Amino acid sequence: MDISICCIYYLLCIILVSMASVDFSSIKSPPKFDGLNFPIWKVKMNLFLKSLEVRVTKSITKDFIEPLTNENTWSEATAKDYEANAKA
Repeated sequence: MDISICCIYYLLCIILVSMASVDFSSIKSPPKFDGLNFPIWKVKMNLFLKSLEVRVTKSITKDFIEPLTNENTWSEATAKDYEANAKA
């Protein structure tokens, strides 16, 4: 192997090992978008929203129609959709 290929391989291994040791379950804030690599940020944001709840992602991609009835009369599904929309 060429020495430069060995160096690149070594650096990639170090990066992968350091990423594997990161605990992503403790992330409390959404990923910041710095204007670069929108496709990567989009995937990260989608995963962050799904970590909150799958319904949160759904409430972002589809319109939420707030129920006009009293909160005490909502079905369980309507209440969960309302909570997901509030989280989003």
